[in-house]
Amino acid sequence: MHIKWITGTTNQIHLAIKTANEFGITPGPMTFQFGSWEQQVQVQINTDIPEDVIGLPEQWKNIFTIPETLPYELNRTDTTLRLGPVIALIVFSQLDEMTLSNLNHYREYFSDYASIQGLVYICAWNTIDIEKKQIQGYYFDPKASNASNRWKFGTFPYPGSAYNRTAMPETVFNALLTVMGDRVFNSFSNGSFNKWELWKRLSPDLRLRSHLPATEPLTDITVLNNMLDRYGSIYLKPAGGTLSQGILKVDKRDNGYLVTYPKQRDEGKNYQNIIENSKSIEQWLFKLKSKEYLVQQAIITKRYETQPIDFRVIMQKDEKNQWNCTGIFGKFGQKGNIITNFSQNGFIRSGMDTFRLAFQMNDKKAQKKIEELKKISSRICYVFDQYGNYGDLGIDLMVDHKGKVWILEANSLDTYHRFPLRIDDRALYKKVVTSPFRYAKYLAGFQ
Repeated sequence: MHIKWITGTTNQIHLAIKTANEFGITPGPMTFQFGSWEQQVQVQINTDIPEDVIGLPEQWKNIFTIPETLPYELNRTDTTLRLGPVIALIVFSQLDEMTLSNLNHYREYFSDYASIQGLVYICAWNTIDIEKKQIQGYYFDPKASNASNRWKFGTFPYPGSAYNRTAMPETVFNALLTVMGDRVFNSFSNGSFNKWELWKRLSPDLRLRSHLPATEPLTDITVLNNMLDRYGSIYLKPAGGTLSQGILKVDKRDNGYLVTYPKQRDEGKNYQNIIENSKSIEQWLFKLKSKEYLVQQAIITKRYETQPIDFRVIMQKDEKNQWNCTGIFGKFGQKGNIITNFSQNGFIRSGMDTFRLAFQMNDKKAQKKIEELKKISSRICYVFDQYGNYGDLGIDLMVDHKGKVWILEANSLDTYHRFPLRIDDRALYKKVVTSPFRYAKYLAGFQ
């Protein structure tokens, strides 16, 4: 469906006879929707309009950008006629970040446009005008002759659905929800998903509880000592940290604590410090408590040639509102390190290859373990659905030296998509970055 501009009217929609018959539309009043923008219109049946064209009032071009060269879909619900889909990808914070180079970084997110169609635009949260309910950004033009003009600037209505990948102020996020309803995913987060909130969210679920390391907020020295007495070793983790930043490993000593810090990129070994006298312990704990640390049971990490290993499971919803596992990847950390941040002299393998290489499993056993990771991740998604609208989660799991699966994190905002590129699988990368748009299309009311 393409757009033709009609002059001399402000509220008439023109349809071909065949189109009107297909949707059971008769001349008269209807509600027209483009994204979240609504207008009361009079539908006219026009014999001069081709069946793949809809006539819209030309004056609407003065309100916001409606690209007439894009292919759209049309659907009807009762007395509402919807043209779209209109989808926003929110990935920037500032308008000036939307340079050609940065826009092209997201080019492959639009590589499945032919199956999505409609108006798909990319924007920054600070271009969201909550008073006018408009957003400035760039739409993707699939018919552009070259890379330099495939992005077209415009001012758009609030979308029919939005895929958010940036930390925006909660006031802006809530302003979107007020107009759009529950059609923005993932639900609000001000950064990484808080680990204590995750534990409280997942621990009531009996299927997941046994896969969660014991975790408590670091409120005083009693909590620390009790956890050390129970588990021997513990990890101290910032409740809201990312990329393993700020993680410490603690073991008890006769007169204090042995604290192990992660290696930096080129260090030969982990730095260790013994904290013994009561004043030093008190100062150390005060500093940690001010940063909202958690005390967590230490899991004996499976290692490959001294490299710690955990897994990233990418879970995404499809056009039927169903969760699917798009990919599983093994993350190999730096040799001898206490964390699995692969960016520091580590590497990535597929999930299957990781079980073959590091766990010495044959294909049958490896596939069985993969299915277990999928099952646990699917259950996590099920729980998340009870708390908001989610369509793209990055779940971090660990398989210990005995083969037990442990839940480490669930990432709802910083869902790193480039794992497939680390194993030279560009086809899988395309699947990862395009899948959320099928869910966005579903949310926008188009299937």
